[in-house]
Amino acid sequence: MHRRFKIQALIYSLLITVWIPELSIAQETVDPHALSLQETIDLAVEMSPISHSARYTLIANQWRYQSYRADLLPGLSLSGDAPNYMRAFRENFNPDGTTSLVYSQQSNASMGLSVSQPIMHTGGSLSVSTGVTRLGIFADENTYLWSSSPLVLGFRQPLFQFNELKWRNRIEPMQFEIAEKRYVEAIEELSLTVTQRYFDVLLSKINLDIAEVNAAVNDSIYNISRGRYNVGNIAENDLLQSELQLRNAESALTQARVNYDQQLNNFRLLLGLQPDAPIDVEMPEDVPDFSVDEGLAIEMARRNNSTSLNFEMQTLEAERDLDLATKQSSFSATVQANFGLNQTSENFSDLYNEPLNQQFVTLNFQVPIFNWGKQRAEVNYARNTRRQVADDIAFEQAQFDLEVQNIVAEFHQLRQQVLLAQLSESIADRRYEVARNRYRIGQIDITNLFIAQNERDSAQRNYVQAIRNYWISVYNLRRLTLYDFEQGVVITHDY
Repeated sequence: MHRRFKIQALIYSLLITVWIPELSIAQETVDPHALSLQETIDLAVEMSPISHSARYTLIANQWRYQSYRADLLPGLSLSGDAPNYMRAFRENFNPDGTTSLVYSQQSNASMGLSVSQPIMHTGGSLSVSTGVTRLGIFADENTYLWSSSPLVLGFRQPLFQFNELKWRNRIEPMQFEIAEKRYVEAIEELSLTVTQRYFDVLLSKINLDIAEVNAAVNDSIYNISRGRYNVGNIAENDLLQSELQLRNAESALTQARVNYDQQLNNFRLLLGLQPDAPIDVEMPEDVPDFSVDEGLAIEMARRNNSTSLNFEMQTLEAERDLDLATKQSSFSATVQANFGLNQTSENFSDLYNEPLNQQFVTLNFQVPIFNWGKQRAEVNYARNTRRQVADDIAFEQAQFDLEVQNIVAEFHQLRQQVLLAQLSESIADRRYEVARNRYRIGQIDITNLFIAQNERDSAQRNYVQAIRNYWISVYNLRRLTLYDFEQGVVITHDY
């Protein structure tokens, strides 16, 4: 009987030595749906709702910019009233100075065509127009009167007023450039998020693999321990510890399956895939090895990131608001002049014969005299807001530079951590193999075996976590600088 249990223990030991590595190899076979990290990022850029939202945001800003560009070009418009009918009493001034009410019935129809061109540098506008009007008076005998303006040249020029178009010419192109940069940043932000989720899935998958292996190994160890206990080689306490370890491994396996499914579902949602789409991830084979110069990183971040350009736009907007407040609080005027031809006739065929000249010139002005200090308050408010914006920008720029410096420093440290974690995993794996073989021949107790097993599992997780942190640092650096340091090129994305 004693010899039979020793043979049984040897069989279970062989199961640990032979069968468990084969199980690990089977789990590492390449799944037809396994995606690399770069393939996953490319898929997200193409299909993720986040990338679609960023793309449509940029397209909307593109149309907004085209709308602004159209404001700088001549505009053609058609206007008119048809019909404009009136039947009512109206006041009539008599030659003797009295007023009487006269019942009248008439219609007035008009149509005009005009071309207007804004003048960006002065804030004025030029226009060319033509139009025709027909007045119909309905009484005992209907009367029709035609009026035409074959050609009218117009000029309107505000004086000492806020020139909105000039400020838009400075701000709108900058806003569109910011929108383009933010689109690239959004794609890089998506790449960073995909990287985080990719390794979350990978880590949960590895945890599931570890849990499956541990459950199988602990089941074998428990059977071995039960056999040794039956022949009196170990105490009951060791048997109970082995059984407890098995139950904990089974519980951990159940939790690992639930966590893996949750991570996989979240990953599908991020990538824009169907809930039942088959997908798997794989451990990155290569970890990019390149150096990053801190000075170059700060230069690229200031040049490419939308943050610096947004600082410049905030400064422009503060200066615009100050200019608006200053102009509104001072003397302002508007000069408007029209020159053209007009003619009237009862017959439409004679309407354009020998047209007469017409001129119109007017000067409108406004001088604020007293308003309880409102203008002065508005100017002081705008002036101090500009100072506040300047101070905020200086502080935020320093914070931004410091963030880039920290990311660069972290990047260099994380590369070293990957190498150390890889070495630790190799050592822990060898230590577990030695402990397992020693336990098989009875040279160490089960407690030391479980310690070696836990250290191996922890080292494997730490290695994956180190690679995860390194890749996150890589894409975080790309997001801040919009520069690929490995290839040495500025990052761009089509839309």
